[in-house]
Amino acid sequence: MGRFVDASKAGRCCDATDGTEELRTMAEIPMKESRTLIAEMQGEIEKVLGPHLEGVESFALVDFPNHSNVGDSAIWLGEETYLQKKLGRAPSYVCTYDTWSKEEFERAVPVGPILIHGGGNFGDLWPSHQEFRLRLLSEFPDRQIIQLPQTIHFSSKASLKRAAEIINSHKKFRILVRDVQSLNVATTEFTAPVDLCPDMAFCLGSQSSPAAISRKLLLLLRTDHERVEQKSFPPLPNFAVVEDWLIEQRGLGKWLFVKALLGTALLVLKGRTPSELDVRTRWFHLLASNRVARGMRQVGSSAYVITDRLHTHIFCVLLNVPHSVLDNNYGKISTFVDAWSKSFEKLRRPLSTSVDEALANVLDQGNSAPD
Repeated sequence: MGRFVDASKAGRCCDATDGTEELRTMAEIPMKESRTLIAEMQGEIEKVLGPHLEGVESFALVDFPNHSNVGDSAIWLGEETYLQKKLGRAPSYVCTYDTWSKEEFERAVPVGPILIHGGGNFGDLWPSHQEFRLRLLSEFPDRQIIQLPQTIHFSSKASLKRAAEIINSHKKFRILVRDVQSLNVATTEFTAPVDLCPDMAFCLGSQSSPAAISRKLLLLLRTDHERVEQKSFPPLPNFAVVEDWLIEQRGLGKWLFVKALLGTALLVLKGRTPSELDVRTRWFHLLASNRVARGMRQVGSSAYVITDRLHTHIFCVLLNVPHSVLDNNYGKISTFVDAWSKSFEKLRRPLSTSVDEALANVLDQGNSAPD
């Protein structure tokens, strides 16, 4: 059986784990139902992030995930939800990594922090997002910049060294990480203060399934370059469905942009002329909401889920769906589960290391199907 460091004892800021924390076996972890676990995650997010937003009146939320991956949209929507509740307003400036405008940002947010969207792109696996992060740090050495919860992974020592040089020259950068492994990397390599914090998708709160259960078993498995290659895919029972969640309807972005234009035009009735930023903010919200709703239908219509996607696991918690998790190719899921969600009562334990093992566990060696 594996052992883990309780996230509540892992420390925050520069108090990294030092090996003295209480270690407990999985069998000793008290099980928690969905609503309890979600409330705990939301409370931890407020405890970690809230103090750094006190008195903030304008802010930027940057690096919108303008792609079909449901998980990244869930993070964005969770960030929006938290910030609206905490600050009572939408971001003053939003952008994708490739639509950033320094001049536009400075007009919209003359004073206030830059919040960088969380996720799993801190490192050299997704270089466009990392280069954008380093650009912001270089261009705004005196601006408060907060990296919302991320997983950190570098495969290249040269990439890590370059990132450390830029990060360590910035005096107002704070890094939030989602797991102890990332915490250890950040506290070892960077001088910026580091906090351990749950994923912002938990701010979406408990969800009701938008779809009736229509399949007994869903294997929602990665098809991108974070997937773990299977030597051989096991024979599947005839009631099993294998999918990823990257496919969306053609033309969705254009249709939702028109919808955003029409929606922001109503601001005229309130005596305010809508700006390009108004349209963009509304468009991003509609895109993220549509993608999250698609993922909720996909997961919520399944009686049982096997997945190697972190946010499918989080959706199962939000929807209270029984499931098994596999790891991705660099430990992103297992380290997150170890830190925050291993106690979920409907998560199959111990964690599976392969599709074969997950199927065997779920089907009791093939003798029965999930209820």
